[in-house]
Amino acid sequence: MEIPEYTSGAMQYYRIRQDDQMDYPEDYLEDSGVGDIWYRELSVYDRTKYEFDQGGKEVTMKIRIPMYKEIDSRCVCVIDGKQHQVYNATHVTDKNGFPETELTLIRPEKEMNIRDKTGTE
Repeated sequence: MEIPEYTSGAMQYYRIRQDDQMDYPEDYLEDSGVGDIWYRELSVYDRTKYEFDQGGKEVTMKIRIPMYKEIDSRCVCVIDGKQHQVYNATHVTDKNGFPETELTLIRPEKEMNIRDKTGTE
């Protein structure tokens, strides 16, 4: 039995929120308050890249983290200072029975401002 290793790097995740107090609602990122989550990077195959390109989406990474069900497609991961929108979050069990979450990350349409829980940027 092998315990999963998450040694590719660490990410922070943020929830996409909408500021509707303006004439034109604006999306922003709210800090989850979770801190760093370590991940293992997976290969993105040419077929996957091709299929996403056909749909107008650019896959930036595929990663696995210890299972965390709070992350979904209304989240953005920040890795090395770059924003990656969660396209899909799949909860799986690896070959040794350890629960993990696999994230397919895409390039967001635009970068969003990050705010803390109080709404301050």
